[in-house]
Amino acid sequence: MNKKIQAYKKNMLKQEFFLLDVTNLILGIAIIVVTVLALMGEGGALMHSLVFLLGGIMMLLNTIKNVRRQSLLAVTFAVFTILMFGIYAYILYFYLHMG
Repeated sequence: MNKKIQAYKKNMLKQEFFLLDVTNLILGIAIIVVTVLALMGEGGALMHSLVFLLGGIMMLLNTIKNVRRQSLLAVTFAVFTILMFGIYAYILYFYLHMG
């Protein structure tokens, strides 16, 4: 049984998208935590911009993953990546210049 678990671990680590999937999972958890904190009123606009920054990074990773797979979903993810980073930049600009 132990050898099967070790073989499974080796296979998973060798898979092409495993690290991207783990990174997406960690980013997803971070987005949930930051969103809850932002909705509770902690951190103000800066916390809201962090949500969109993390979302943009997550979308960028999904874009890379789907480009490697040569999937048409890569275009959709690329559009949402630009949208997320645009919202992040807008909120950050508003926070820094409008107070």
